[in-house]
Formats: sequence, structure tokens, C-alpha cells
Amino acid sequence: MNKTNQLLLACAASALLAQSALADIRTTNPKKVGMSKARLERIEPAMQAFVDEQKLAGTLTLVARKGKVVHVEGVGYRDREAKAPMSEDTIFRIYSMTKPITAVAALTLWEQGKFQMNDPVSKYLPELANLKVYAGMDGENMVLEDTSKVMTIKQLFTHTAGFSYGFTQSPVDKLYQQSALFSGQIKRQDLLKEVAKLPLNHQPGSKWNYSIGTDIIGILVERLSGQTLGAYFEQHIFEPLEMDDTGFYVPEDKQDRLAQIYVINQQGQTVPMENEPLGDYLSAPEIESGGGGLVSTIEDYYTFTQMLLNGGEYQGKRILGRKTVEYMRTNHLPTSLIPFEPSSTGEGYGLAMSVTVDEQGANTMGSAGDYGWAGAASTYFRIDPKEQMIVISMTQLMPSSYFSYNKDFKNIAYQALID
Repeated sequence: MNKTNQLLLACAASALLAQSALADIRTTNPKKVGMSKARLERIEPAMQAFVDEQKLAGTLTLVARKGKVVHVEGVGYRDREAKAPMSEDTIFRIYSMTKPITAVAALTLWEQGKFQMNDPVSKYLPELANLKVYAGMDGENMVLEDTSKVMTIKQLFTHTAGFSYGFTQSPVDKLYQQSALFSGQIKRQDLLKEVAKLPLNHQPGSKWNYSIGTDIIGILVERLSGQTLGAYFEQHIFEPLEMDDTGFYVPEDKQDRLAQIYVINQQGQTVPMENEPLGDYLSAPEIESGGGGLVSTIEDYYTFTQMLLNGGEYQGKRILGRKTVEYMRTNHLPTSLIPFEPSSTGEGYGLAMSVTVDEQGANTMGSAGDYGWAGAASTYFRIDPKEQMIVISMTQLMPSSYFSYNKDFKNIAYQALID
């Protein structure tokens, strides 16, 4: 048997095993939970069109309502060049979909009284005391000022602390790009020292700016628990929820399931990506990034989201209290900061996730109070407490949301509601 046939057989066997994993919570009659089977069937051709047009190598989508999975389907390839088909056990780099998991870990400590939301960040992370704030330019020189307000832990959750990510060409972001933060050479114990060298983008609490705030929360979890972030995740989230395929790297025996990551080249073509952000995910990282370091499967992430939709519990395993989850999914931004980005009309921000505050102003179908986030490689999830509904879509393409597949998928999922 040649290698190609061996690969195809292995993929087929893997897909069969994966199909059985969600069997106990699937329903073959979506009408029982108020959804139309015929309308859900519109998802597959819509996703296939992105594959046929060579925009995406493949997608994996899931819809659940009232605790039942009514749709989970892969189209295309997890690795187009190797002709490895998309399967339900495909492992994805979820990047910023790590943030809600880090937030949950921190909230388990908040529930124990280990910190308060209005506590100064420097109370637990003294390296971040006495930070300076960018106040403009004087010719070629950067003008800095002292902070006028205390930076709080809650501001780390809501991206209002003043940190940044280095995504733009602003003076502060250029310093981020030149720093050692994303070099892959920095040691865990030196991370906050590097952060402290950089000025804040704005005064704490005055603006929303997507940032390394959740990575700093990850360090807070480590300081308060005495464990590495990965160990804390494993003990308090992954093991209880049986999220066996989620972690900061892919073990050798599972690496054939890791999806290829793609990028848009200068010609507008979707091609395999080289030099992946945060490394290749094939070995344990020096720094376990609470802001974007995890890999996961659609089944594992469904389990996590269903836990949140259930108010902190899944299949008898309680991770958070009901009121804690309600606090997490509540908008915490003042009206003056909504929408937090021009493209996020109708959206406020909770703890590590956006929240719909105006369903009429939102860009997709949904409900007031639905919440979720996305990852840099175009992974996406949304939880709707009003409709008792979860949607998750997975692919691996940078930049995020270059194509509209997430919005198309969400709208098609919602148009399938009949009751």
C-alpha cells in the first residue's frame, strides 16, 4: 500500500472515531430543539463555495441548541496540499479564542477571593508599577507622562488598561514590534520586565485597545496559583471537562491532525503560511500565552462553550458559579467606548469576549446578550443565552476574517431557527 492510500485510510479512520465522540449529544431531528433540518443544510454548500473558490482550504462548523448538536460538518481539507480531508478531530490553532479560557481560569481564583476586580495590577505584578503613558510626539521624540489613574485588573480583562499588541504603525505599536516580546527568545521570568519598558498606549480606563492584557492575566494566574498556566488549565478546566485535545502544543502522536495554516499572499491567493506566529505548536513553548497560545478541536471548544451556556457547569462538572458567568458575559464598557471598534457596531465588551448590546445595530443575526470572540487564524464562536444556542466555526487563514465565512455561517445558522 502506498503512502497516499495509507494517509487516506488513516484520515478515514480518524474521522470515524471523531464522529462517535459527539454522538451522545447529537440529534438527527433538529426540529426537536426548534431548528429546521432543511435550513441547516444550507451551511454545507455555503462553506463549500469558499473551498471551491480556493479562498479557504477547508472549514469545520458546529451548531448546537438546548444542549444538542444539530450540525457539525467539515468541508475541504485540513491540509490542502497533502489532500488530508477536514475531519471532526482536526486540531486548530485557536489563537485569541484562548482568551476566554484564560479569563475562566482567572475567575476561578476571583471566586476564591484571591483578587478583586478593582485591585491595582501592581499589587500582584510589581514589575508593572510606575508605567509611563504615550502623550504624543515632539518632533522625532516621544512625549511620555505619568499615569493619572490606577490600572486595575478588570481593565486587563476588558482591554482598557493601556497595553497594545503591535498591530498598527502607531508610535507605541512600533516599539512593540521592535521589542523582544514576540521574538521567541524571551524567558518566562523576563516577560513582564520587557512589558514594563514599553509605554502605555493611553491612560488606563480611557480607551479600548486590543492588547496583551489577557497574557498578563495568564501571568497573574501563575503568580496566584503557584502553577504554570498550562498546569492550572489542565487541573481546573481541561481535565474536568475532558478537553483532551486542548493545550499549548500538539503531542507527537497527534501532529498528523494539526491543520495547515494559510495566509493571503501579495497576489491575493491562499497559500501555506511560513513562520507561524507564536511558533509551530509542535513542542512546549517557553511562554504559555494566555492571550493566544492554545490549540484545540471543535469538540473540545464546544464543551467549553456549553459549560458557559449552562452557567458554569457541564455534565456534572462545575467550573464556575452561575453569577460568575453572568458577570463574565455582561458588557463592562461605558457607553462612550461602544462600539469598541468601528467594525463592531452593536457590540460592547465583557471579560475577554465581545457582547451584543444592540442587536439591531449588529452586523449579523443574533440576540442582545450573545457573546463570543474569534482567533487570528479565522476561528470563531458565539454563545446566545436567549436562544440557548452555540455556533463555532474553524479554519486556518490569516489575516482573520479576510473572507466573510464566519458571518455567512452565523447568519445561516440563525435563519434555521423556527421555534
